[in-house]
Amino acid sequence: MASLLIRTALFAVLLSCTLHSTTAGTIAPSEMATRNLFAANLFSFVAPEHLGENVVYSPASIQTCLALGFTGADGKTAQEMRKVLYLGEGDKRQVAKNYGDFLKVAFKNTKDNGPILKMANRLYANQNLQIAEEYNKIATEYLDAQAENVNFQNSQEAIQKINNWVEEQTENKIKNLMQPGSVDGTTSAVLVNAIYFKAKWLKPFSLSSTRKGTFKLSTKQDVQVDMMYQDEKFQYGEFPKYDAKVLEMPYENSDLSMMLILPNEVEGLAKLEEKLKGVDLNEISSQLKTHDVDVFLPKFRIEFDIDLKEPLMKMGLNTMFSDAANFNKLFVNAPASQKVSDVKHKAFLDVNEAGSEAAAASYMKIVLMSLNLNQKSFNADHPFVFAIRSKTAVYFAGHVSKF
Repeated sequence: MASLLIRTALFAVLLSCTLHSTTAGTIAPSEMATRNLFAANLFSFVAPEHLGENVVYSPASIQTCLALGFTGADGKTAQEMRKVLYLGEGDKRQVAKNYGDFLKVAFKNTKDNGPILKMANRLYANQNLQIAEEYNKIATEYLDAQAENVNFQNSQEAIQKINNWVEEQTENKIKNLMQPGSVDGTTSAVLVNAIYFKAKWLKPFSLSSTRKGTFKLSTKQDVQVDMMYQDEKFQYGEFPKYDAKVLEMPYENSDLSMMLILPNEVEGLAKLEEKLKGVDLNEISSQLKTHDVDVFLPKFRIEFDIDLKEPLMKMGLNTMFSDAANFNKLFVNAPASQKVSDVKHKAFLDVNEAGSEAAAASYMKIVLMSLNLNQKSFNADHPFVFAIRSKTAVYFAGHVSKF
């Protein structure tokens, strides 16, 4: 049986600067909810399996890449993908149009000095196979996915071509997404999605306020880290049902923000992630209130790659990995049935207070702390969960648990 490979890659870097915030376009509430539910479900199957390491991945990237595969699926394979990906009812063209509308709003060009958020899709097809006309129309028109025929028999050349494209789309931050030997003459197609994000804090951290601080890996072990600090007004809340504090920090010139969820207990990450299963982050965000908050946040940099086959199967995507898989809408002349051999995801995230404009944005703020009885403290000095999100989607999610 010929194989399909699905690859997703992302890069994000967060910098500091001070500009004004604006809001992007709108998406129907029901579509927001379903996209966020996929992100929540995926998180519950990925994060708990990697408690001892730092995790970052992009639900938006993964869902988009799988949606590209759904367009070529049929029968039970398509039914499972429709259900797990929350793609809704309607024919393939309508589903793709709905998803394409989301992509146009979420990844539209921003103003000068605004965040960079871009996504690209590509289908690399075996040179001996002809892509079905209807699939190509839908993928190109709605998902902005370009198709290219390659010689998978020449494995090294094909892998280099794909990796070069991914590097270009992620500003050279994601390298070697495809490993040697990952394709051969039996590979029918490789579906690739790349997402790149670069943004500046609406309320920056001052470089001069960053100090060495203690990060508690556990109740018995700690390390010294670069701890950023600022005192500003942020959306903040305390949630007894999660036994955690939540802080939301916006990025400039967009509706994107980073949500930080900090368990009250040093070793509370596992219990927190269990309680967050199936939770739409919009529900949490809606309960936050504006407070003056002392924020202590470590600078962190994460590189993470994961084989998503097992978690996706646990979520209900079984048929597409089996001999019963049906992707007969993908090619005109496929000589044998197609199945997905694996789904790989590679991610990089850098969170800091610096950047090309950091010196101009740096400032020092002096306040009379003792006079503010409502001052809150958010001290991320032990493992925590994060998500980079808007109301319409979760673009990145993960946790920080080691340095």
